[in-house]
Amino acid sequence: MSKRMTVRRYETEEVQGEGSYVVLSSLKVGEVRKLRKQSDGEGDEVLAGLKMLSTHILEWNWVDDNDKDLPLPKGKIAVMDELTNEEVELLSELLIGGNEKK
Repeated sequence: MSKRMTVRRYETEEVQGEGSYVVLSSLKVGEVRKLRKQSDGEGDEVLAGLKMLSTHILEWNWVDDNDKDLPLPKGKIAVMDELTNEEVELLSELLIGGNEKK
């Protein structure tokens, strides 16, 4: 029987160290279309992209520079401001269709 796989767990050792992970829900085509439309118009497409990315992070064990747990960013976009560029790039790549790591 078919079962849609919309939630995946990824190891994130390259940006957060050994044992780190993130669980992401899948990106929908409609979301991509909406984001592209926003980037063609006025507004901050980077902020829109970060907001969208934050809604797909379901679970993680990430920490800040002081090794304190980072809260999930859903509804708390300021958490995204605490991430490094490398961390955001990795999350974006995974969301767009990066290789699944278990």
